[in-house]
Amino acid sequence: MKAALVSRYGPPNVISVGETPTPQPAPREVLVRVHATTVSRTDCGELAPYPAVLARLMYGLWRPRRSIFGVDFAGVVEATGADVTAFKVGDRVFGICPIRRNGGHAEYVCIPEDGPIARLPAHVTFENGVVCEGAYYADSCLNRANLKPGRKILIYGASGAIGSSAVQLAELSGAEVTAVVATQHVALARSLGADRVIDYLKEDFSKLGERFDCVLDAVGKTSFFKCRKVMTREAVFMAADMGAWGQNIFLLLWSAITRNGRVAIPVARSGRAPAFVKFMSELLERGQFRAVVDRTYPLDAIADAYRYVQTGQKTGIVVVTP
Repeated sequence: MKAALVSRYGPPNVISVGETPTPQPAPREVLVRVHATTVSRTDCGELAPYPAVLARLMYGLWRPRRSIFGVDFAGVVEATGADVTAFKVGDRVFGICPIRRNGGHAEYVCIPEDGPIARLPAHVTFENGVVCEGAYYADSCLNRANLKPGRKILIYGASGAIGSSAVQLAELSGAEVTAVVATQHVALARSLGADRVIDYLKEDFSKLGERFDCVLDAVGKTSFFKCRKVMTREAVFMAADMGAWGQNIFLLLWSAITRNGRVAIPVARSGRAPAFVKFMSELLERGQFRAVVDRTYPLDAIADAYRYVQTGQKTGIVVVTP
């Protein structure tokens, strides 16, 4: 099969698209013919881990533990291993590739039938079905926020994969959502259901004179010290990553030492991904969640997809079609 292969850390030019053996499904696994995947900030972080020491403990100390990246996948079940009962050949499926094994940047991928995989609703295209990773991170943050009707959340960077997902999921909770985006994304944020949209190029959100029960930095481009001006005394600042200079790690330690709970980098509970993908299948079926697709690249141009994602300017997801 054709795949984007990675044998060492570095810039996107270390990725080579070539042939590698097609995986064979083990018992209780399904082989999926991948029709769409994504290149995400997670993939970029795996390609060039930062901070290097901490990240490489997860991805591999000297070289990547896996040779094929890619978190999201959507496709068709091509074959099943022994004892598979949940899926059959021909089923349209989507989900999240387990981080400890080869991922979706290939023509085929094997997924445990009880893993993070679910049926893709018939009316949803494969390109619009690779939505789980950003939504999964967003959901982890929102669970920490304990959103419900009457609570108010500010989402900074509401146009990326995590931010656009957070707006939609927060709206479903009944909370009042304020989205902070650049001028070109104002209409998008409104279409996703934000109750109010602030164009940060025209207005400083930290001078609103209003307080929020939680603030989510979905892109790692603002800071706790700026956001605390609009936070209630009990509010929590949630970051989707470690920040531009890794500053959120130190803030997280400070929050833990002082036990004030003011800063959090939420991590999903172990084993929660399968249930979350099934939840996403239900939302897609009901039309309560939609993908925001920025660009689509063929697998042969996946290095260009990485370069674009690394600019930090993408909107929603960047799709790759093997």
